Amino acid sequence: MSDPMKKLLTFLSCLFLIACTTHLPGCTSTGPKGSKGSAATPKLEGEISVMTFNVENLFDTSPDKDREDFTYLPLALKTKPEIIAGCNMQKGFYKKQCLELDWNESVLAKKLQNIAEVVLSVDQGLGPDVLLLVEVENENVLNRLNSQYLQKAGYTTAVLIEGPDERGIDTAVLSRLPLVGKPQLHKIPYKGQNPEDQKWMNRSRGILEVVLKTPAGPNLTTFTTHFPSQRNPRYWREQSVMYMKEKLKTMQNEMFVFGGDLNISQDEEEETGFFEKHLGEVSLVAHQLGCQHCDGTYDFRNTWSFLDALVFSKSMSETGSAAYQFIPQSVDVVKLTKNHIYKGRSPKRFDEKTGEGISDHFPLYARIKLRSVK
Repeated sequence: MSDPMKKLLTFLSCLFLIACTTHLPGCTSTGPKGSKGSAATPKLEGEISVMTFNVENLFDTSPDKDREDFTYLPLALKTKPEIIAGCNMQKGFYKKQCLELDWNESVLAKKLQNIAEVVLSVDQGLGPDVLLLVEVENENVLNRLNSQYLQKAGYTTAVLIEGPDERGIDTAVLSRLPLVGKPQLHKIPYKGQNPEDQKWMNRSRGILEVVLKTPAGPNLTTFTTHFPSQRNPRYWREQSVMYMKEKLKTMQNEMFVFGGDLNISQDEEEETGFFEKHLGEVSLVAHQLGCQHCDGTYDFRNTWSFLDALVFSKSMSETGSAAYQFIPQSVDVVKLTKNHIYKGRSPKRFDEKTGEGISDHFPLYARIKLRSVK
């Protein structure tokens, strides 16, 4: 092959690689993009950071009353007939895991340590000011995470309200900002298309409302959610989105952040516009306004999706009237911990045998700033 031809092929190869990194048609991303923005940099004066993180099955080691937490118990407890019976109600892999997984204190300690490593990887080792957590079993394990592993963060507000999910996973909030009033858990008024759907919809997780006081004085209302997964019919998530859309519509002059695991895949977003057409109508969807360098928070069926989202009030836009302003350039998918990246690409799930990994989701991060601070 002649030198000019070699140079031409090299040039064309470079163009192709550049195109791939910019998501042009026909290209596949070679790895996750993120953590090039504000999550890895110091906050400026007057800024508040918010992060949502699905920590995937954060259970303690004790059985909870009226909860199907059989899988996440020590083997020493799995000789009890009621626990064996609970495991036997499951099928295939999940039954085997339930009977054989040894979720003991040393395993839990490693899981908590690994989660804390991710949380403290942002904001110069202090963690975000507001942390919205998904898949936390109860107050016991939330308080252990906070008091034993997140001391550097200095979180004084810790909220979890037990919801109707019988498997036992709830949402929670940790924050350095003071709590205002009494937290609430809003139950979505699902309407099933048949009795079986209605039964399972009644078990679906609610929306945790926690009001926090900002350093400048005004309140910031947080909503943390975990919408029905992609294993469930789309109309379940549609009802969840519409319920939240109506709630946020009544808060247009207030400051809020709505976040968590909304379980809206990229394909579903393209077909429904849940983010762009619906939530975007009444709020600022963080990953659509910023994070252009990001792929997503979850590799769903080989397609990157923002299953995890942060949504801010329109009063916090550049021309809004709220005391704080949303910073689109701050939005970031957090990948600062090597232990959280599998094969240089996807979120690395926790392995109880090796103690490696953390969760099957990457966190999503953003900041707001006080308008008077330049």
